[in-house]
Parts: sequence; structure tokens; C-alpha cells
Amino acid sequence: MILLNLLGPGEVLNEPDLVARLGVSRTPVREALKLLAGEGLVTLRRNRAALVTPLDPADLVPLFELEVALESFCAGLAAARITAAELDRLARIQEALEAARDDRDAYTRLNRQAHRLIVTAARSPAIAEAHGRAFPRLERARNFALAADGRVAESLGEHRAILEALRAREAERARTLMQGHVARTQAVMVARLTEGRPR
Repeated sequence: MILLNLLGPGEVLNEPDLVARLGVSRTPVREALKLLAGEGLVTLRRNRAALVTPLDPADLVPLFELEVALESFCAGLAAARITAAELDRLARIQEALEAARDDRDAYTRLNRQAHRLIVTAARSPAIAEAHGRAFPRLERARNFALAADGRVAESLGEHRAILEALRAREAERARTLMQGHVARTQAVMVARLTEGRPR
């Protein structure tokens, strides 16, 4: 629920509400909150309800910059290295993304699959390992950006263009399109987080 922003940044996590919502006792909820705090997703407060850790652009922008570098480089490599079977799979994921535009959970899962497939198709285990460590830390921020008005439609168009560049084996275009795609997600995330804040 946190990763999908069904529980938003800064939202108070009332234990009795979570117990009722999840249909479990208080003990598993408390243990889960401790684990989530260890992952940085929840902030525990003494004698007060826990809350969903706010998203902070200062922490997230450097991770997005890393993702831009890794994924754009991978897209360029993948243009030359992706197999026909992987292209077919990416096309099927794209079709499923189009169909899931109104289903946040399905869209998020498919989006993750598309990005991982492109990284895998680059055939660089070292980059895939680095990406595997960084990508999950951005999932909540990416989903937060996708919740912005029009961002899913925009993202779908960006994914379509990347797929076409990969099919055409155009490495520079695939690299540039992926760079723009991830940078746009970062920009939307920062804009949403800073809306209404005093400057």
C-alpha cells in the first residue's frame, strides 16, 4: 500500500485502522511497522502513531540521476543486443501496459517488468546488479509521479517510442528516449512534492 501510494507520504498509520483493514491482530501490524521502518518506508514516533515516511527530493534526485545513467546506457546497449524473443515479450508488456492504464497495481508491476527487461537485454551483469539495488528504492517515488494527472498516458507514449527504437536497432535514439523518460518521471515527482511549498 505504501509502494503504490495507497498510503501516501506523511500519512498517519493508525494501528487499529490497519488491524481492521488487513484483518490481522496488532502484533503482526507492529512487527510489520518495525520492518518497514528499517526499510525507510515508515517513521516510528515515540508515544504517537507511526507515519509513512515523506518522500524527499534531496534523497531521491541522486537516485534518479543514477537510474537515468544506468537505464539510458542499457537501452543503447539493448538496441544491439536484444533478442527477437525479448522484443516480442516487450511488445506484449507494452500491450498489457496500455490495457492496464487505469489499474495502478497492474501498471506498476508491468512498468517494472519493462524496465528490467531492457536492463537484462543489455547483457551486462554488473549494470543489472547495480540497477537491481537502486531501482527498488525509487519505486514509491516513481509510483507517486505516475499518479500525476496525465503522467500514465505520457509514460505509455514514451514506452512506445523506446520499443520502436529498440525494434529499429537505433542505439542512440533508444538511449536518448530512455534518458528523457526517466528524467521526466523525476521532474514530475519533484514538481508534485514541491507543489504548494513556500520557496
